[in-house]
Amino acid sequence: MPQKDYYNILGVSKNASDDDIKKAYRKLAMQFHPDKNPGNEKWANEKFKEINEAYGVLGNPEKRKQYDQFGTTGNASDIFGNYTTQTTFEDLMKEFRGAGLRYDFLDNIFGDFLKGRGFSFRQYSGGRGGQRIVFSVPDDSNLEDTYTQTRASSSQDVNYEITITKEQAKTGLEKDLTRNGKRLRVKIPARIKSGTKIRLRNARLTTDGQPGDIFIKVKVK
Repeated sequence: MPQKDYYNILGVSKNASDDDIKKAYRKLAMQFHPDKNPGNEKWANEKFKEINEAYGVLGNPEKRKQYDQFGTTGNASDIFGNYTTQTTFEDLMKEFRGAGLRYDFLDNIFGDFLKGRGFSFRQYSGGRGGQRIVFSVPDDSNLEDTYTQTRASSSQDVNYEITITKEQAKTGLEKDLTRNGKRLRVKIPARIKSGTKIRLRNARLTTDGQPGDIFIKVKVK
């Protein structure tokens, strides 16, 4: 099967900057939203799926390097596996909401990703009171928690600790961790147990510009 040309799909050159790739993706995502293509919704869905697959690869520095070197491919769910591409998708959802565009068509595009998660874009509100998922915007909170960096588990991985209350552990929460001026969103699931570690896979590509995971150890007081 011929390899897809992700650069051509997004309409950018092979030496395009990360910012240019992100801008191209967001522009095309708005262009190919089904609501903007009445009568051609099926075609628009396929185009939207295609550009998400392309950005899931080219928007992820590690995957882009692989693609440039070996011609590897990804899939639409890859957009949720990297902090940069996930954050861009969050911003896109805000644009959809601001423009009054619907979300339900995304159920078909990201069906494999949503399996077993009890989530549907048909119920997504993007704000308080609606269903929440890993890329949803966190509610404001005044947590008195602190992040404390501990020793690295390897030369590439970094460990942090966060202390939360029993009530927070019961309900779950989302919180931002800032490292080297870069923000990482950490989702603490409901009913988490003290001592549990949350892994942010390849997060150091964002914060440090080099490979490595960041582990968040949760302490419940």
